[in-house]
Amino acid sequence: MTTPWIKRDVIEARLVLARDAKQHFAGVEIVMQPGWHTYWRYPGASGIAPSFDFSASQNLKTQDPVFPAPYFFDDGAGGFFGYEGLTGFVVPFLLENAGEGGQVSLNLELGVCREVCLPVQFSFDLPVMPGPLKTPDELDIIQAMLDAGPVAPSAELGIDTLSYDGAALQFVVVGTNLENPQIMAIPGPNDVFGTPHISARHPSSFLIEMPAWSVLDQTMIGRIVEVIVRDGERAVFQKIQIGDHRVSGK
Repeated sequence: MTTPWIKRDVIEARLVLARDAKQHFAGVEIVMQPGWHTYWRYPGASGIAPSFDFSASQNLKTQDPVFPAPYFFDDGAGGFFGYEGLTGFVVPFLLENAGEGGQVSLNLELGVCREVCLPVQFSFDLPVMPGPLKTPDELDIIQAMLDAGPVAPSAELGIDTLSYDGAALQFVVVGTNLENPQIMAIPGPNDVFGTPHISARHPSSFLIEMPAWSVLDQTMIGRIVEVIVRDGERAVFQKIQIGDHRVSGK
């Protein structure tokens, strides 16, 4: 089941409901006009994270939104993480009372930017039917959005080591046929991460440095950092502990 496309200025969106044998999915498909972009759950140095409000829904228990792997955009002011063109977000959910129907009521707020930023709001409502209802077409749409998410690190792409020298985080990215890997790391509440840059490159590894510090002078060594690594159309999500570069570095 889907809603009609709704247009707001330079962006269109629709709600897609689907289910498989285990759970339901609410997906929001988004299409932006060329040159415009929106943001990841952590927007970076500039940007507005999407906001999902399901509070008016009935008989629903929602899970965390699933975001596609973002891209890094260098705007000359620290950069941001986000999307352009066609993209979408998926929110898995269950019916609190599986024997009864429900209602998805979603208020979605986005920041859509080019030279200027536009706050955009969408409101969607669709009923949810209980029982083994098959939704193959909608599931294909949802699956395409889920497939755009990052995967687990592997020998194809991942972070080998992460260390800190007191001024910058140093990521060693390894993989096959690497071209231009990008790091998108989520700082802690008191951390400041700068724009990453490639310091050294080899056919199967890249050294990427990112200025980093704590506004409370808290140590970063020993922390676990959540990182997206993207190289072209490949993207992985990895949690990795920060080591001491002065001990591990050569």
